[in-house]
Amino acid sequence: MVLQSFTWVTIILCFVHVSAVPITCGLQRRLVDKSHSLLESMSGLFPVECLEHNLPIAFPSSAFKTSETAESGGAEKAAYETLKLIDTLFANDSMPTSWNNLEDFQDIIYRQIEESECIMSKTQSSEDSPARNATLKMYFDKIATVLKEKESSDCAWEVVRKEILYTLKFILQSSSYLI
Repeated sequence: MVLQSFTWVTIILCFVHVSAVPITCGLQRRLVDKSHSLLESMSGLFPVECLEHNLPIAFPSSAFKTSETAESGGAEKAAYETLKLIDTLFANDSMPTSWNNLEDFQDIIYRQIEESECIMSKTQSSEDSPARNATLKMYFDKIATVLKEKESSDCAWEVVRKEILYTLKFILQSSSYLI
């Protein structure tokens, strides 16, 4: 009787554990949207006093393009890599103290990365993946350069916020792979 009870408890615990695991693998639209909303609400409009620091940084939309015949696997991987690069960028300790919701934003970005890691193995390897990653890395290197050159000033962080807002909005508006 004790062995039978132990078996049922084990089966129930296994079921509870398995049912808590996400069934689908992909970036969640609601989390990307929440990230965008949190980042947008961290500060007001782009500060007038920072306009001189607002240099144009070309967004790498080509990294998210897919051909008509190709599946969106490459673009989905690009979005995942983008989240990892955002996470790295926001790991800096010199962010403005006046920003609201910063920790929540960082937590959601990290959660998306952890929950969507399967993207890297689910989609077939594409030949253009190194080119996509290089394009994204160059974009984020330019953003990081703004921070370095401006000594992580509040205005430099506003430029970063503006660029990441644009990036998240682009992912939300142009992605068929978000679940």
